This record gives sequence, structure tokens and C-alpha cells, in this order.
Amino acid sequence: MEIRRSVLVAHPATAMFDLIEQAEHYPQFLPWCVGATILERSDDWVAARIEFSYLKFRFGFRTRNPKQRPHWLHVRLVEGPFKHFHGDWKLTPLGDAGCRIDFDLSYEVADGVFDRLARTAVDHVAGSMLDAFVRRADATLTSAAPSFAPAQGVAAASAQTAAIEPEVVMDKTTLIEAVRASRLAQDLDADEVGVLAALVAEQHYRSGDVIAREGQVDSRLFVIVEGSLALVKSLGTPEQSQLVTLSAGDFVHELGFIDGSQRYATLTAASDARLLMLERAKLESLITGNPRVLYRVMCSIIRAVHDMQRRMAMQASELTNYIVKQHGRY
Repeated sequence: MEIRRSVLVAHPATAMFDLIEQAEHYPQFLPWCVGATILERSDDWVAARIEFSYLKFRFGFRTRNPKQRPHWLHVRLVEGPFKHFHGDWKLTPLGDAGCRIDFDLSYEVADGVFDRLARTAVDHVAGSMLDAFVRRADATLTSAAPSFAPAQGVAAASAQTAAIEPEVVMDKTTLIEAVRASRLAQDLDADEVGVLAALVAEQHYRSGDVIAREGQVDSRLFVIVEGSLALVKSLGTPEQSQLVTLSAGDFVHELGFIDGSQRYATLTAASDARLLMLERAKLESLITGNPRVLYRVMCSIIRAVHDMQRRMAMQASELTNYIVKQHGRY
């Protein structure tokens, strides 16, 4: 398995490097990380043991990582359930604008260690790492500049845009009302709506903003409250094409939210838009405390998937009938 991600963030390279290097804080923000111990730290090395738990699967590994602050950190496996595990963080300062982070990860799970489902769990954990660091930085660090405008040519090289997503702190009542009115909450009572609202973030985007890029693996489900979004294939290339426009009430990325699959197309704001965003890890946190809420929310999501499949089947049938009536002529 290979993962290559890049992101532009409005935070200094030194601060982002420290966030990445300080593994002892990972359980506070890294999805499914349940333990982290620093075994060695110097100016040139940091070694740690990290523990993850995903549903019923728990795995850990030990690394010893050469580093050069704030430019790079190489993650090298010492012990763990992998045939190989190499990770490389590279940070490039962008003047006063922040920095660019490149994250490359290559790993292969050892034979006989995990079954197929557990391997999927490892893939989910690995695929969510960079987004988790970006969210942590946005929550705890002061931006390097009041606004962030990437230099010419750098924006095109970025593989995803999670770092500059505008998460808005809304009035609690307004957020609860938005959740109550959404399809996510159609089977929930008033108390259960409050439980769900505590897990949801409200975000605003301007027309033309890129929300998530083609090929990106993440576990975010969006619900459109106001405005419209577009799914665009091959954005920025001669083959660019808009696949569909989504409007208020629609779910976005529900299949990827469920199974962690890559995004088939880039998600952009077709107009100014207001969204609700739910991360799978936050919904899964209800397994022990509020399984009824989790079950009912998942029923709503699956119902939306079935509606989408039904519409696609009807459209395919209509297209087939048209072609038959035209004897194959368009």
C-alpha cells in the first residue's frame, strides 16, 4: 500500500514539525490512536511505540526515526506487524504564508498477522493521518498569516485542501437546528439530535473552493445545508468534466464515509455553500455510549445510498429504452 499526500497549511514549518514529531500527544487527536510512548529523543532521532485500536482490531509498532527540524522526519520501522513500513514527512516553508507538507507512506502487512478486515482497518488509519494533523494544527496553532494564498504553481501541486477548510464556530442553537432539519436526524428524537450535533461541525465555503480532491481517502460525510456543490472529474486538466451538481439536503461522499474508498472526483463549491460535516471516527465513538443514535444515523445514510442507486437504475433504464427506440442512432 502506498499513500502520497500533499497539503498547504497556514502555519509555520517549525510548529507543524513539532506537531508531527511529538508522538506522545497522538492519542489526543489521531483517530484510533490509543497509546503512544516516546522511547528516545535527541536532536537527530526520535523513537516511539504507537498503539492503535479500530473496532475490535488492535495493533502497535515501534519506530526509530531520523529527523532534521523543521525540514524532514523519516519514519522507520523497528518492530511491528509489517513486512515493511516507511514513512517520510517533508516540510517546505512558504515565507510568511505557512508551509507545504508532503507525506509519503509505503507499507505491507505481514502475512498471517491480520485478516482481510483488519488490513482494511490499517488502511483507514494510515489514510486519515495527514488530515488529522491538519485539523489539530488548525485547532491549536495560530495561523502564520491572516489569509492564505498559495503561490502560483503550488496550489496545483497540492493533493488535498483539508488544511484550509473554513470550519466555523456557530451558535449551538443554530447548529442543532441545522442538524435537526437534515436527513441525518430524520429518525432521531430531540435528545438524540443533541448527541449528534455534538459530533458535527458546520463549515462555509465560497464559490469555486475545492473541498476535497479526486483520489483523496478520507472519512468525512457532508450534508448540504445551503448552496450547491459540484463533482468534477480530472479538475484542471484538458479532460475536466462536471459529473453532477448537488443541492441542499443532499449527502456527499456517503460511500467513502462507509467503506473508506477513494474519492472518484473532486468536490468543489458550485456556489457559496453551508455544510454539515461528520467524521466517521466521531460517529463510531457512539458505539459504547449511544449505539441507538449510531444505528439510526447509519440507517439514514444507507437509505440515501439506496435512493441514489434507485435513481441511477431508473436513468439507466430510460437510456436503454431511448437507444432501443432509436435503433442505436443518437
